[in-house]
Amino acid sequence: MKKSICTCLLSLFSLGAMKSQSKAPNPLLLQTWNLKSADTYIYTYEKQDAFEKKRQGLRFQKNDKITGNLNSAPYKFDTEEDINPKKLKFDLYIGNWKKVSDTTINILFPSNSSMNGTFIITRLTENELKLKKLFSAEIEKKLDSIRRTKNIGD
Repeated sequence: MKKSICTCLLSLFSLGAMKSQSKAPNPLLLQTWNLKSADTYIYTYEKQDAFEKKRQGLRFQKNDKITGNLNSAPYKFDTEEDINPKKLKFDLYIGNWKKVSDTTINILFPSNSSMNGTFIITRLTENELKLKKLFSAEIEKKLDSIRRTKNIGD
């Protein structure tokens, strides 16, 4: 009887340890990333040591905190062609991020909603991070259509 109880407890502790490990962030993600390109809600970042003053950037931290160098303008841009670099002003914002699965994260900046949402990590290497923003199925279908006509890949 004692042996079966010990085996059961050991199994429970093992499962708990495995579950907590799956929520651990990928160490490659925990860096500073500056935006290289953005198109139809697919954001490509490159690894940098620090934020650049005139580029959007994200810094993921271990404690589920995120620092964003984000556009402080009250409006959003839908395409890169709409952006007038001379009018952009960037400020640092503190937010939270959460690993939803191995390839999905949720980002929340309480004082700047420009990068809030759920994102799929479509590429993560030592020097590049590619995030695709998730929307409802209906909106995703429209965006996929736009991506196909523009020949934009994940």
